[in-house]
Amino acid sequence: PPDRIDERHALVLGLLAVAVIVAGRWGWEQLTQPFDDTASAAATPSCTLAPEDIAKLPPPNRIVVNVYNASGIDGLAGETADELRRAGFEVAAVDNDPQGDLLSGVAEIRSSGKVPNRVTQLQRYVPQAETDTDDRPGRRLDLVLGSGFDGIVTQPCAWRIADGIAPP
Repeated sequence: PPDRIDERHALVLGLLAVAVIVAGRWGWEQLTQPFDDTASAAATPSCTLAPEDIAKLPPPNRIVVNVYNASGIDGLAGETADELRRAGFEVAAVDNDPQGDLLSGVAEIRSSGKVPNRVTQLQRYVPQAETDTDDRPGRRLDLVLGSGFDGIVTQPCAWRIADGIAPP
């Protein structure tokens, strides 16, 4: 019967209209939301120090770093240890975080609190890393990687004191 076909058409058109409205609303929200800059910010070097202050920092080859994975991503500590070695750091332990926690941020640098220049130098390569102090002896640093970590900055501020290249 023709009336039955008109009812089906009306029902299908009504459902399509609702789908278009929902899709349009979702699209508008996606279009008007601000962009997420966390990924690009993680790769942005920290250039807040003056060149003369950076020159006072110990070179990476004088800094011993333990690299710990607290991200839940297999192999992240090993890959990062290789990156740090290429940047000149001396890497000691490479393992899962001994504290056993998962870190949702980018990274955490743990130290005794008595070696701020070493922490600052490492933080130049991992600019968004938080810092934490504990009662450890010595100068060794722990770099604990979180799920937001996406690699070290290989050329902080596009130049490196350790290479003898002066800033522009």
